[in-house]
Amino acid sequence: METAHVTVFALVKAKPGMEEAVKQELLALVGPTLKEEGCLNYDLHQSEDNKAWFRFYENWTSKQLLEKHLESPHISRFKARISELLVEPPEITLWKK
Repeated sequence: METAHVTVFALVKAKPGMEEAVKQELLALVGPTLKEEGCLNYDLHQSEDNKAWFRFYENWTSKQLLEKHLESPHISRFKARISELLVEPPEITLWKK
């Protein structure tokens, strides 16, 4: 049985003074993620109102492939730097259309 597509909204909040470093780290995730099985889109946005806030808008063919993405080497590398770069862990919410 085909699993329904899943949409992800992820909010990432940079520590003061770390905005550009976080932006570069997040941009580095885009290329490898777009090549992953199941990734339909992986769009990074930066808030116009608060330059320390970034949001990914993502669509995946299944929750299982999203979970595989969350364990990928590039995501694991970013997770290892969360306490250094971010005020709190990313807020990740899953949605259905």
